[in-house]
Amino acid sequence: MSKEYFKPMLDVGSPRVFNCNTMTQQILGKDSSAPTFFHNRPFNNMVLIKDTMPEDLRRKSKSAIGTKLYFPFNENNIYEGGRTIFVNDKHLEPALREHFGEGALNKDMLVEDMRILAVLDRLPSLDPFLLKDVFLNEKIVINEAYFEVSPEMWKEIETFILARFEPLVRAAFPDTVSSDDRARRLIDKIWEARDLEALDPLIKAFRLPVNEALEIFSAWKGINFYAFQYERTKPNFVKLLTWLKDLQFPAAGVPANERNEMKETLDLARTQLRAEWQKADSILKEYQDSYDKMFKLKVSSVEFVTFLKKSTQMYWELGNSLGKIGHASYCWEVMAKRLADSRNLAWEPLKEIVQLLAKIFAPEKKATTSVAWT
Repeated sequence: MSKEYFKPMLDVGSPRVFNCNTMTQQILGKDSSAPTFFHNRPFNNMVLIKDTMPEDLRRKSKSAIGTKLYFPFNENNIYEGGRTIFVNDKHLEPALREHFGEGALNKDMLVEDMRILAVLDRLPSLDPFLLKDVFLNEKIVINEAYFEVSPEMWKEIETFILARFEPLVRAAFPDTVSSDDRARRLIDKIWEARDLEALDPLIKAFRLPVNEALEIFSAWKGINFYAFQYERTKPNFVKLLTWLKDLQFPAAGVPANERNEMKETLDLARTQLRAEWQKADSILKEYQDSYDKMFKLKVSSVEFVTFLKKSTQMYWELGNSLGKIGHASYCWEVMAKRLADSRNLAWEPLKEIVQLLAKIFAPEKKATTSVAWT
């Protein structure tokens, strides 16, 4: 894939990419003494990417999606290619030492950096809100310049999620109805998802498995974030789907076998995009219907409790689907802006775009071992 079209795959802006390299350069360009994301300076040359893991790395994972580390060959131009490895690969630490050099990494700092990577690996996507929130909850201090979430946007998302929590608290803790302060404290406990003792009455009321309860509450918060994000980004999804639906190949000058091969690739991208969208839409509809039945219509709690108990799985599936769609939408928008008429493309740029979209939506069963992106 040419560098021009490879670039959006690593850019800042996609929910599946955390381009620590570019962001660090921008931050240090403004303040050379600013704290960096990772403690070991060389780590900040990396790009982190959510991607499908090879089969042999999935055994103990909740999802087929993992965090891939991309080490550019040239830290000043990451688009020249590089090496990759997944965070849960058992050879990660030796690979890091080999790549950066034994003397380049401080051992104590490496422990802290590995903790940061482990936290990131617990997320289905790398949306700035999720990044900022998880580090706040883990009480890991990170330079907020790495999280592109304005105070206004943070407040809007927070307000949306907290409003979803409140009816649950009111239902499970009737004595909080007359105390807004107590209700807010309990809502904050759900948000933090760290205090089993404080949430014990809620866990019992909804018959949640104690050993999974905190993970369930954390996942539920993530699902509410994705519900918020889904509505905001839906217009971009529609634009991409419409473009793929109306796309026409050049009428002449392309060999028949190459045209047929590209049509198959285009069909794959269309089919997979629809499938991921339908999956996300189905999960969010199930959630909303169950929530409404319990808290708005007050006719049944069964559906909501059932959804809550499987929310960890739903969180990962939703994050994976929306991450792929968001990544594809971002890449397509970046590439389309370079073209005067994105509906009537020359063969080569059209082929590049279709191949890139198909790569993003490649079925998970086709995952192979970790390889360099070139």
